[in-house]
Parts: sequence; C-alpha cells; structure tokens
Amino acid sequence: MRKSLLCIAALLLPVFFAGSLRAGAQNDFGTVSFDKIVHDFGDIMIADGPQKCVFRMKNVGTAPVVIYRVVTSCGCTEPEWTEAPIRPGESGEISVLFTNDQGPYPFDKSVTVYVSDQPKPIVLKVRGVAHDKVRSLSELFPLACGPLGFREGKVSVGQIEQGLARSVEIEVANTSGRDVEVEFTDMTPGLNVSMSGAVIPAKSKVRLVCTVDTRLTEGIQWGKVPFGFSVMAAGKRYTAPVTVEALIKENFSDLTEQQKRAGALPQFEYSSLELGLVDAGAVLAGKFTVKNIGKDTFRIYKADASEPGLTVSLPEPVPYGESGTLEVRVDTSGQSGEVLNVVTLITNSPSRPIINLFVMYTVR
Repeated sequence: MRKSLLCIAALLLPVFFAGSLRAGAQNDFGTVSFDKIVHDFGDIMIADGPQKCVFRMKNVGTAPVVIYRVVTSCGCTEPEWTEAPIRPGESGEISVLFTNDQGPYPFDKSVTVYVSDQPKPIVLKVRGVAHDKVRSLSELFPLACGPLGFREGKVSVGQIEQGLARSVEIEVANTSGRDVEVEFTDMTPGLNVSMSGAVIPAKSKVRLVCTVDTRLTEGIQWGKVPFGFSVMAAGKRYTAPVTVEALIKENFSDLTEQQKRAGALPQFEYSSLELGLVDAGAVLAGKFTVKNIGKDTFRIYKADASEPGLTVSLPEPVPYGESGTLEVRVDTSGQSGEVLNVVTLITNSPSRPIINLFVMYTVR
C-alpha cells in the first residue's frame, strides 16, 4: 500500500499558482513584476484556430535584467520573449501562442520563465476550454446564482506571503434575458471582489477580479484559507456558489541569506505514517516526531488535512536541538478503501515554509 499511495501523493500535493493581478494587488517577484501570471482564454472554438496572449514583465529593480529562457509544459504552447536586457523602469513581453489543435478539452499549461537575479523560475499559466460545438451560457456556467451563473465552485489565488496580496480572475455570466445590475457584499475579511462597471448585459459574461490581501487579515490567517462573498443581483442577495482559496505562508523577504541559514530547520523522523487495515468507523491515532536542527526556535503555525476526519495537535515551539511531537487523530466514519491524507504544515522555517506529511490506512 505504501508504494501506491505515495505515488498518488505526488498528485495530491498542494500546488498553487497566483492569478492575474490588477491595480492595487501585488504580483512582485523582487526585481520584476508581472501584469498577470495566469491568462484565461475562457471558452474558445477549435474552429477559431491558434490563440495568442501576452504577459508583460516590468523591471522594478535598480539594474538591468534578462529573460534568458522560457520553457512550456506542452508543445501546443509556443513562447517568444524579449531577449534584450530590460532596463530599470522598462518592460518586456512574453507572448504565448496556443495552437488549439488537440481537440475539445479544458487546458491548463505552464510557462516557466527564467530571469536573471531571480533565485527561482517564475511559473505563468495559460488555460481555457476548447469546444467543438457551440454551447449555451447555462451549459458553460452551470452554478446558478439567481440570474447569474458561475463556471466552477473553487478557484485559487495561489501561495501568498504574509503582507502581500494576490488576485485571480473568474468569469460570471448573465444567463437571463435582461440586463442585471450587480454588487458584491459579505466578503470574508481580506477578500475584495470587483468588476468593470455595475451592469452585466443580458446573455453575456464578464470577468471578476478576486483579490486576497493578507494585510487585511492582521496576520492571523495561515495555511489554506477559504474566502466567500455574496452577490446582489437585480436587488436580491445570493450567496455566491464559489470559494476563493489561498495558501498563506510566512514572509522571509526581510531576512538576509545568513539569517535564513540561521533560521529554524525541522528534521522529521519520518514523513509518512501507516495506520494499517481498520474497520469502518474506527478512530485511529498516531504521531510524528520532529527535531529542530536550526538555530532559531521552530514553530508550526497551522496544519491542514486534505481529507475529512483528521485532526492535528501541534507541538509547542521547539527550541534548537530539541524535539517535539505532532499528534494526529483520524475518525474513519464514512470512509472506505485506501485512504491517503496529506497534512500540510505552515512553518517559520525559511528553507521549509511548507511541509507535507502523509497519513495512510485502509478501511474495510
């Protein structure tokens, strides 16, 4: 069971990408910033042929930078980019051509950008849905919200460091036969939802900008955090059938490299816990032991579980050279077969701000 579940774990690890940003939100990567890091083509027809989008990168540093390599995850996306050095205050472009020749399907492609002076590559996303025949707005936006419809029930703005903001664009459609005036209310603290204008014309769609700003959550939110909102449409209030999710982690940008190396460094005795074959409804318990081999005290801010029924008791802060115990409790009620629960820890370790542990068992 260990081998099969750990293979599945690779697919379940939380992977988050920040969405496209507008004025007021931040999409800053130190010396450069992007106008967006996700481009959503929305619904396109195969008959429309190749589709092109452009990402604009601005040099916000004090020295010239160079885009020296761009790699895509699929041959169906072809990049071109500014090859000349980009001076401070100036901008370059990365254009991506989606060939749109692989049949009707939803697509989500990665474009990995390597920029000088950036310690890690920057991942852009190109996504959309290709169709072979025309579908109605109600079919394309099946999640009803009064006269409006949403395409999907959950969107992610990606990983956000404390003190920063990230945004993602989502589409909403007016599936009714009349123009609808729209307003957004009851937003979870830290979330802002906006659109251009106040009216969505009949039988049309618009883009909403959903921004999560950690400066408005007072530093008390960590890990996977859901944000919700309501929609006032034609004078009636509806709970939006969509959740905006963010993964909030520690911000180490003010630390020097020496301070980062001197930070907390957790060393877990093991990263996976096998609880064996159990009867349905059984309550299981286990623990993970962690030793802090870094200089600073190790802290876990939050633990998120990928599956229901699992609760975690976090250890007290672990000083240098000492160990702590993270206890897990699993209620298997309503579960069956092989179960893999990914426990995601948000920590104060500069080298390991996000740690994944695995709890595995089989319910008969």
